[in-house]
Amino acid sequence: MLKVESVFVIYGRSSAVREASLVVNEGEIVTLIGANGAGKTSLMNAITGVVPLHSGNIWLGSSRLTGLPSYETVRLGLGYVPEGRQIFGSMSVKDNLTLGAYTECAKTRLGAVGPVGWFLRSSVFQSRLKNVYQLFPILEERSRQKAGSLSGGEQQMLAIGRALMSSPKMLLLDEPSLGLAPNLVRDILRLLRRLRDEGLTILLVEQDANAALKIADRGYVMERGRITIEGTAKELMGNDQVRQAYLGKSVA
Repeated sequence: MLKVESVFVIYGRSSAVREASLVVNEGEIVTLIGANGAGKTSLMNAITGVVPLHSGNIWLGSSRLTGLPSYETVRLGLGYVPEGRQIFGSMSVKDNLTLGAYTECAKTRLGAVGPVGWFLRSSVFQSRLKNVYQLFPILEERSRQKAGSLSGGEQQMLAIGRALMSSPKMLLLDEPSLGLAPNLVRDILRLLRRLRDEGLTILLVEQDANAALKIADRGYVMERGRITIEGTAKELMGNDQVRQAYLGKSVA
């Protein structure tokens, strides 16, 4: 489904990503692990169009993502949960979720299927909202509450729910466990496995390599901007180099 070919990302004179290539097949969870500063977030931002490529190519199925702005990658089927969640704290929970469906709203505003208000009342929008509320009932309970007043775990649920509102073919998550208590981390990872089992393809960046590899089908190790090791989750967990560098205490 996703193919990244020899991607370079350069900031000024510094190469954040160097000739990185990876593949995520349909229906997989693939995890990208590595130390802080390894280039994981830069690669995710390049895939989603947040930062430009210096060179290389990115494909989602038959669609070439190279050079597209982030809103176009969403229209083509990528959902992105960025590091730090980046929710809109002064807006309500429901308004944050509504923004997740903005690409559909934009179509209505351009006259493709009618006014924006019509889309927000449509069965398509209501069905997406219902699905998110079923995954995260607490968000429905707090739909009118300001997003910034939610707990860290609830904000992460909101960030994931917002991404799911675009009905993506593939979900990308950057450090979803960051700052969360271990029990919440377990809940988030179980959710990702459930979404995979329901047919969603997932690329996961996660510093807790042990926890990530427990739910992943395959993985890549990134060091100093390069992909240095790849394999099945089982292979990486048994790799002495990976074990020594990344596999610390498990989130069981």
